[in-house]
Amino acid sequence: MSEGERMTEKDEIILLEQIRNMMENKPVSGEIEGTDQVGKDLLEALKKLSHCLTEANQFLKNLAEGNLLAKPPGRDNYMAGELKKLHASLKHMVWQTRQVIHGDYKQRLNFMGDLSEVFNEMVVQLEQRENKLREQAEKERKFNTLLVSIMNSLKEWVVVTDEETGEILYTNELAKKRFYDSSNNTTIFGKDFPLLTRLQSCQGEELEQRYEFTCSHDQIFQVKAYSLLWEDRKAVVHLITDITYQKENEAFLEVMAYKDELTGLNNRRNCLHTIESYIETGAPFSICMIDLDDLKQINDMYGHLNGDEYIKLVSEELKKSAGEEDYTCRFGGDEFVVVYKNCGEREALEKLRAIDERVSDGKKEYPMSISYGVVYVGNSPDILSETILKMADEKMYCFKRTRKEKNCG
Repeated sequence: MSEGERMTEKDEIILLEQIRNMMENKPVSGEIEGTDQVGKDLLEALKKLSHCLTEANQFLKNLAEGNLLAKPPGRDNYMAGELKKLHASLKHMVWQTRQVIHGDYKQRLNFMGDLSEVFNEMVVQLEQRENKLREQAEKERKFNTLLVSIMNSLKEWVVVTDEETGEILYTNELAKKRFYDSSNNTTIFGKDFPLLTRLQSCQGEELEQRYEFTCSHDQIFQVKAYSLLWEDRKAVVHLITDITYQKENEAFLEVMAYKDELTGLNNRRNCLHTIESYIETGAPFSICMIDLDDLKQINDMYGHLNGDEYIKLVSEELKKSAGEEDYTCRFGGDEFVVVYKNCGEREALEKLRAIDERVSDGKKEYPMSISYGVVYVGNSPDILSETILKMADEKMYCFKRTRKEKNCG
């Protein structure tokens, strides 16, 4: 080989620099001057090596950045074989992960060592967790179905409202028929129904509430309100009962507890309470004990219907004689009590004598009359109502005996 064909020292330095650049992942530069075949082959090999390394490094960079869509090196790049295998494995792993996301928990990794073990354990735990969530969701679905079924069977109206917005989330069948029409978002009673406004205003209140609500048209509702979660929303369930009739009935029974059913007059219980109140005020009054003569004989001979007519006739006459401040009651079966306020004993006796005459004039096939006794009470705060009644009763029986003796004589 001639002097011009041999590789010079300069060429050797360039080759070493090119090898160093490839090792440092830098571009290969410079040309050797030698023209022998070994030099040419060496230069070509270095260029090929540089291309493969550069291409592999770029591909490795894409993998490191997670860019799995990057085009892999060609088949002639013998240095990128393992990288391409890694690329294929990562792409398959991404596909498996997507399958797991969509609920395919049968996916398993078996080609990435420790990563496969962690991945497979994660898939198992996700499957277990989802199964538990499904079981819980199924339990909640069954519970909600049962809850709705129970609420539809209740006699109360059931209205569920959103705790924050007041939006009506549910009404049971009875509420739909008698309270709230969801088809046009109005109550059966009209758009401006105060009870609905009250229900929708329950925001952040106590866990449990009980109250009565009276509407403008004297309808009374009893409401029980409870906080709960309704399909993952904070809500309030209202149990509503129309207690208007119940309240009216209670008021009636309360009145009737102090009324005599046959005559409509006050009864014995009310009488004692009223007399005590009169004594406390200190106002003077005359108390009269009145007895129907021979009521038992009339019941026995003519029947209880005639006896009842006798009782009602006397009660009407007593009512007529009583003023606005006076008091009349049926004290027992054939006994009445009348309190004439601001009335002396003589005046009270005159009133009772007139009543007796009117009763006696009643056109019946049997005689009717009353016996009576009067006690005047002034300012006597220490006297007892029972004492006064006993005194009046004794006078009444004295009157009755005197009348019988006179009739017998």
